[in-house]
Amino acid sequence: MALITLLSLFGCGKSRDERAADRIVEALQEKYGEEFVLDGIGGSWGTMNPNTLKAIARPKADPTLKVPVEITKDLKQIYDQYLNQRVARSEEPKIQELARKHWPDARIVNVNDTRLAYPESSDTSMTYPEFLKQNPSNTLLVKVYLDASGYVDPKGNMDQEAEIAKYLAFAEELAASGYVSSRISWVYLTPDAFSRLEEAKQSASSVDAFFNEEEEETGVPRMITRVGCEIDASGRVKQTKAELQAYLDQWREKRLESLHHWR
Repeated sequence: MALITLLSLFGCGKSRDERAADRIVEALQEKYGEEFVLDGIGGSWGTMNPNTLKAIARPKADPTLKVPVEITKDLKQIYDQYLNQRVARSEEPKIQELARKHWPDARIVNVNDTRLAYPESSDTSMTYPEFLKQNPSNTLLVKVYLDASGYVDPKGNMDQEAEIAKYLAFAEELAASGYVSSRISWVYLTPDAFSRLEEAKQSASSVDAFFNEEEEETGVPRMITRVGCEIDASGRVKQTKAELQAYLDQWREKRLESLHHWR
């Protein structure tokens, strides 16, 4: 009888992390009415305070979404950023439609970055402007992935003036559509990397981290140019043409060095 009582108190011999994992999955399913799986759990580094454990969960319906979660060590409080990722994902088709006016092959990956703040709402149907109103410290990270073969010629050259004009037009369109407080990155991938974008999205890392790790391991370039700009809360694009030109110039050497790998 004493043994049964002890087992019931300590979760039938499960470790703290195992019990925390079970509690997180249960709580997320109760909150959102969806099934989730955990990638892993453990450690207090990078958490809101030393009294919580961090984890990454994924909804079974869309395993490309990586959801940061924290749980207090007494297993009583759970904080998650599923709403961040679900709202960001819901906006991808609209943003991709805008992007493809300028880059027909554009693939969009969005993330809402509220840093260590965890939204309380479970309304996954809300729009980005509604989400931003509730979470004013948020930054929408918009990644525009492109197949470099359509923009870089066999000598490693780009029509930089034309690309910059498209960057600025796209940013202004995003601002006009309510996507303020955002940061846009245009990432030009080798054809092989671009063809494996879905694989990168399903990895344990972000897309950029996935390809960076491959570059480090193989020495073969994956991302050959990357440019970014920001839209502030009022809808103003922060970067000038000259700054965007400088970003492209900084990547010219890598474009030239990478040519023999994919051209």
